[in-house]
Amino acid sequence: MDAIGQITGRVEALAAIVRAAPPAATLRETYAAIRLDEVGSSSRLAGSRLDRTEVRALLERGRALGGHRLDEYLTVRGYADAATWVAQQGTRRTRVTTEDLRMLHRLAVRGLADDPGAWRTRTVPPLADGTVPPPHWLVPFETETYVGRLALGASDPAPLALARAIARLIRLQPFASGNGRVARLVANLLAYRRGLPPIALDSRARRAYAGAVRTALAGNPEPLARVVGVALARGLERLRDAIEPVGALQPLAAFGTPDRLYKAAQRGRLRVVRRDGRLYSTDSWIGEYAAKVSTESLTEPMK
Repeated sequence: MDAIGQITGRVEALAAIVRAAPPAATLRETYAAIRLDEVGSSSRLAGSRLDRTEVRALLERGRALGGHRLDEYLTVRGYADAATWVAQQGTRRTRVTTEDLRMLHRLAVRGLADDPGAWRTRTVPPLADGTVPPPHWLVPFETETYVGRLALGASDPAPLALARAIARLIRLQPFASGNGRVARLVANLLAYRRGLPPIALDSRARRAYAGAVRTALAGNPEPLARVVGVALARGLERLRDAIEPVGALQPLAAFGTPDRLYKAAQRGRLRVVRRDGRLYSTDSWIGEYAAKVSTESLTEPMK
């Protein structure tokens, strides 16, 4: 199975566990934490330097900590408003429309742009990778084509569909600014409608994101699909761990052959919990993984 297939299988397996879980306070709290992380990570990609504590203080208490520029706080506030709208719309099963794109832009850049929600009225230069967006007079037509493609891709694996949604909107550049934010918000809207959490990118994923977008603009969406898929899987793992009480967690380094176990965790074969950038597991999870490896080694000659 290829890498996208493996990630998709992992996402679908985790999503099935989360969807089957009864409503619980811990689940709601974890979902809220993922949403907060998504707002912070996407705002950082848009140029804001607020850390998680500062984002939380701004959104929950209205306090502007950190001494950053005004536009950085407005970026976080606007994106959070747009992300809230996305979450509210996520339960609907209607198609994404061009008016949805305009609404997302209107919310995301409010206070930062003179024409929130308006299509761009100028032809823009080529993007950094050489991609040439369509002329401004084609934007209304091209956005209709874009939302039509979103509907056609509804049956595609989630990581690939969301990656294509991001890349195609960035290539289109329908607005004078904020296109990356709108692209990520559209991808999150599609994720919600598939019963998945939003795409919260950690620092490592954010570093990989820009290069993956450039590769997607050049016609290969798979690196971006991997970034998106891993983020979805990690969000689902957090939700799963909120559902299933974990035992005595220990750092992965406390178990034998940590390098091998780390690789197994990265492939989704070993259950782990990520906290503050470190991986943790339990004796029972290690035992389940060892039993799986033992079974595979016995059946391998019969294949």
